[in-house]
Amino acid sequence: MLQWVMYFSAYSFAGFALKLGDDLLDELDRPSAAWIPLALAGLLFGLLMTISEWDLVLLTSIVIGVLVSGKVNHPQFIVGFVLIFSTLLVLGIPAITRWLDWLTVLIILFLAAVLDEKGNDWADKERSPVAYKLFEYRFVLKLVVLGLVIPWPMFLPTAVGLWVFDLGYEFAGRIVKRNQASVL
Repeated sequence: MLQWVMYFSAYSFAGFALKLGDDLLDELDRPSAAWIPLALAGLLFGLLMTISEWDLVLLTSIVIGVLVSGKVNHPQFIVGFVLIFSTLLVLGIPAITRWLDWLTVLIILFLAAVLDEKGNDWADKERSPVAYKLFEYRFVLKLVVLGLVIPWPMFLPTAVGLWVFDLGYEFAGRIVKRNQASVL
């Protein structure tokens, strides 16, 4: 039981730290403060990626999707990438049992992650409020991971992990917005 609490807590804290670091850069204009949460996010990503092939594929798809979408737009993100790769080098990459399945899942998740990132930029609240909400909360990837549980049932903990990651991400975003509003 404690193992699952730690596992899902790591996903939640990874999401929280990533959003906090991103908001320190983009919303609060405090780039020097962003290094620590982005380093923590990178370390947690790396640790989670060593747990199973399913965690590795999910988080790899997110990293690749964010890179391809052009969302890595500050040098502070480098510390996260260095810690991801360092953690994987030190602890090792989990065994991938079926490469074709793994690559299929990677491509599906990558496309969903890119669609979420680009859709978030494109969706217009006035012209299409449903699409705006879908992409604002990155539901494409979250729905796709649930669908992947059908052919790959062992993916279930990772799918739940993504939802928990997003709860941490959204919680950090709300804290930043509330603090911004109280300062103004």
